[in-house]
Amino acid sequence: MEIIGRLVMMFLLMGMASVVGAVCVLVVYLLLRRANQKSGRACIVAGLFPPAVMGYLLGCLVLSSMLSGLLGTPDLIFGDINEPLPNGFTLQALDKMPEAGHIQKAGDSLSQVALVGAVQIDGPYVLGKYDYTYFPKTEQDTGRDFFMFDTRNGEIHNFASETGLAGSAKTNIHLTPTPDYHAPHSSKQLISTALFLFIAVVPPLVLALLLAWKFRVFLRAG
Repeated sequence: MEIIGRLVMMFLLMGMASVVGAVCVLVVYLLLRRANQKSGRACIVAGLFPPAVMGYLLGCLVLSSMLSGLLGTPDLIFGDINEPLPNGFTLQALDKMPEAGHIQKAGDSLSQVALVGAVQIDGPYVLGKYDYTYFPKTEQDTGRDFFMFDTRNGEIHNFASETGLAGSAKTNIHLTPTPDYHAPHSSKQLISTALFLFIAVVPPLVLALLLAWKFRVFLRAG
């Protein structure tokens, strides 16, 4: 259902771009008619430009989402959480269930810690709180409300209260909800994001300015 929703949204965006294209056709037609210029080719370009730009942007978003895990580019299509943690672990969560994340080793399909609702990094340790919104507590989860995960050896210690967690970690607890947690980005991720924005924004903008300049010159010539 999540993918279908994204496809519907992309379809609606293309529809809106087509409407904008129709408006552009009308504007260009009226301007050229006023200047006694032929309008056929210019109207075709004006009508196709908005849908073409929208298609280009959506293509960039899809490609960026596909490469997000590998290169660190933004995942703006699916919006899943994927934040790096110490020693090769990541905090992951689905876009439709952001409160219930899980800690997973890169390349490992098994979760080390599940139902992670909030986290805090303390050196090699990940301090956190469990979230039982989607999976209610069972008897086995009694006293299992907070945790301390050692990313060096995979050990997990559970606690019934934040006080117990603070006493074991010997630090002040300031947990960040999973949807709001953002790890410091590496230089590779920053470069990838900047390159993505450049590729997505600059070519359509340059093309739009070029077409506007040519259209202005064409009107003046008439």
